[in-house]
Amino acid sequence: MTVAASLVQLLHRTNRQKTDLKGQLARGPKLVAAARSKLTAAEEHVKQTRAKLMQMRVDADSKQLQMKEREAKIVNLQGKLNAAKENREYQALKDQIAADKQANYVLSDEILELLEAIDDQFEALKQAEQNVIDVTGDLGKIEKTIADKQMVLEGELARVEHELTEAEKELTGDFRREYFRLVAAKGEDAMAELEGNCCSGCYQSLTPQRLDQLLQGQPIICPACGRLIYQDPGR
Repeated sequence: MTVAASLVQLLHRTNRQKTDLKGQLARGPKLVAAARSKLTAAEEHVKQTRAKLMQMRVDADSKQLQMKEREAKIVNLQGKLNAAKENREYQALKDQIAADKQANYVLSDEILELLEAIDDQFEALKQAEQNVIDVTGDLGKIEKTIADKQMVLEGELARVEHELTEAEKELTGDFRREYFRLVAAKGEDAMAELEGNCCSGCYQSLTPQRLDQLLQGQPIICPACGRLIYQDPGR
């Protein structure tokens, strides 16, 4: 298996560049999807906050109606009390009026608390709606940034893929077959540079015979991890 170490180094570098660019291209849509998901969550929060506010208003209206009905009932009972002729009837009406008044005092406190809660909920709704506006703006910025960056990355990827294709044309015979087999299985990890006396992929020491092959500029296959090992021709 004879091939220039400089060629293997070029193949390794361009494969890494290709992987990195593809990774960046893949992250773009994920960032946009995350921003859209955030907007969806913000919109759902507005929907839930608005629904809760509406229910609170319905509850407040119901309690206020109940209070008015009880007040009318008290007026009616007061009229009966004034017309009562027997002590038993008079006391029963008086007790009922007292109970209804006490119930209205409690209901009045509940209504007051509910109205205060409605004010707080209204403020929460305004904040939630503003958050949707802010998140929508952020989404637009992210989409534009990613779209612009995608164009640059796609152009850079096309350049690197062309460079890689041209470099791969120089491969022949068994090495060519071995290279494509390893790249198909490992991608950029199909190759590793020699570090000291070790494979930089798995850090296993190499035998003197294999090191001698590398010193002669011949890449070898690491017996431990199966990567193509090459020595930096500049060293």
